Amino acid sequence: MELAEQISGASAADIGRLHLDPVAWRAAMHIGTSALSASVSGQGIYPQALFPFEGNTTLVAAGKWLPLGERPQLTFVVFSLRLCSHPFPFQSLHYECKAKNPRQQQRLPTDSEQAANRRYRSSAHDSPNQQLVEQDGSSKLAKKVRTARSEPRFPDLKKKTIWKSATLASSESGPPPIYTKANSVDSAAVGEPGSERRIRAIDLAVLTGPNSAHMPAPEFLRSTVEELKRLRGIDVELLTQSQHDGWTVPVTMLSNDDGEIDRGLFFDPDSGMLNLRRAAVFALKRNGEHVSLVIIESSPIHVKLYPTTGIDPQEIWATLQCATGDFLARPESGLACIDEVVNWAFGIASPEMCR
Repeated sequence: MELAEQISGASAADIGRLHLDPVAWRAAMHIGTSALSASVSGQGIYPQALFPFEGNTTLVAAGKWLPLGERPQLTFVVFSLRLCSHPFPFQSLHYECKAKNPRQQQRLPTDSEQAANRRYRSSAHDSPNQQLVEQDGSSKLAKKVRTARSEPRFPDLKKKTIWKSATLASSESGPPPIYTKANSVDSAAVGEPGSERRIRAIDLAVLTGPNSAHMPAPEFLRSTVEELKRLRGIDVELLTQSQHDGWTVPVTMLSNDDGEIDRGLFFDPDSGMLNLRRAAVFALKRNGEHVSLVIIESSPIHVKLYPTTGIDPQEIWATLQCATGDFLARPESGLACIDEVVNWAFGIASPEMCR
């Protein structure tokens, strides 16, 4: 699923429900149509909202009872929804964020223009006492995301995987930017930028779990991640940045059509309890060529390289399925030296062979 421009990944589960459940989509459309029909008929505009599902659920809400006549508690006005137990219409969800501006071909800048651009890219810092104001943000300051934490409102999402892609290393290199001194930004505003005031435009995102973008790699992945970061001239992208640990997806996603999971996809750690193995997928790209590196949790780790195109968004599912079958057939197989094999796959001459 691809999120529209400026839609936060924190809303991926909600957008996924709208996309996959016709009842949720009709409920969303009803908000706008109810307001429009009231406007056309000259009535007061009070948008009507319906539940985005049909069936039973457990609700916990915060609000206030309003009286009517002699009845002290007739209408309950909900201020915020604390919990809803109804399941979401997916078992796992993979999403991408749409790029803001497509890359356009331009002439190569001169040395003086490159230096100016390096100065231009430096960003003003936000004041530690930055205040939120009810004004339009500046169109010249980069928009940022400000996060807030809350208890999970949807228990069903705790057992489901939501994941995306993230850049790990880039083949593009150059001199570091020249940071110029600039005054800190003291004010911020929610919404679209559109003013000349020195106010930072921000998006608010509510997180119910750890920030996956700042989580260290799981122990079984760390040495491989360090090897991938040392590759030169190759773009490395993590395709399985999940909200669970920031790096992997559970192998429940790799089950057969009946939902059965082979016992070989479980492992027994030091705790003595069976756990599902985790898998990480990295896309490696160079000069239009594309391969995928799959790592499955085991001892030693199971590592396989697969030819891919990077064009079909469903390709990652097929790659994971192939990797799972290979692991069950030969769990001991793997790559002795990742950088050597990757360089061979892209036809890059290596200074020496791995020992």
